[in-house]
Amino acid sequence: MMSAAKRKPLYKVVKEYLLNKIKTGELMPDDRIPSEKELMDMFQVSRITVRKAIDELVIEGYLYRLQGIGSFVKKKEEMRQISNLIGVFLSSASDFLSIGILKGIEQHISSLGFHAVVQFADENSSSEWQKFKKFLELNVSGFIVFPHLSMLRNELVRQLLAERRPIVFVDRTVERLDGYSVESDNQKGAYDVTKHLIDVHGCKRIAFVTWETTKVSSVRDRFRGASLACSESNASLTLIEVRRGSVREQCRALKSFDAIFACTDLLAVEVMSGLQMLGMNIPKDIAVVGFDDLLFSDFVRPSLTTVRQYPERMGEKAAAILLSLLSWGNVPVKKHYVPTKLVVRNSCGCTEHPHS
Repeated sequence: MMSAAKRKPLYKVVKEYLLNKIKTGELMPDDRIPSEKELMDMFQVSRITVRKAIDELVIEGYLYRLQGIGSFVKKKEEMRQISNLIGVFLSSASDFLSIGILKGIEQHISSLGFHAVVQFADENSSSEWQKFKKFLELNVSGFIVFPHLSMLRNELVRQLLAERRPIVFVDRTVERLDGYSVESDNQKGAYDVTKHLIDVHGCKRIAFVTWETTKVSSVRDRFRGASLACSESNASLTLIEVRRGSVREQCRALKSFDAIFACTDLLAVEVMSGLQMLGMNIPKDIAVVGFDDLLFSDFVRPSLTTVRQYPERMGEKAAAILLSLLSWGNVPVKKHYVPTKLVVRNSCGCTEHPHS
């Protein structure tokens, strides 16, 4: 029969060996632990296995690293047993993004023994303050946050940033809330779909329609990408902000454009419905494109040309950066981008398109 030690993951065997040395005093505060190479030889394991063991001890507050020198034991008074909980604050406005992001986060953190505590935004600064307070009461190790403009009024979030608590923004950032972030490559995605409208369909007058302002990075970057494509081809781009709940009533002002680039698929479908109610044929009279590639985008009529995002990859990358912050205290690059993909269907004017 296999021993209990042999049934354990190898990195846990290495971890428990080091932890025992620390707790028995064989390794004293500020002592350098054996090098990665020494531990690899001692346990006949890979460098990845050794690093995982050391990473967990750093995250749990037993060790600290000096770049290029090694890992050392923390002084007892500096050791703090942090929780294995990650505070995840997501938008309630988009199931597609939020569920995908959460799935990516959990896939990454669960194998490392961490768990997500989830709260959803309601864009009420008072209740959101209470939700972040709850995170702190639970002693979460760090935060992954889908931000929105109302968060600017959340003093607790600003305080956490000022204290340099481990926070990673996901999907977008908001002006004046500076920190680490993982976003889709919104600028490239918007450039690609706008370039398609111009080069393939000859569109010269394009409206960029959005619910949110350019103070939100995803909106700003999509507008920048579309602007760049238009400037290269002598086409015009007009920014139009519309009110939620009354998009159809505002569609009359869009009739004079060659094409509408809606900032999200949900908005694109509302715009298409409003234009069709005005008797316009899409795409014969006007082209419409979106951004997201939601599940329904292939089933509306005409099917929606859009830009595919990969929220699971965003969540996974955000979790990886957060755990690196917990381990190292710093990550060299603040902004991280996940690639997008142009998905061509019928609403732009294409009659045939590759399977999406």
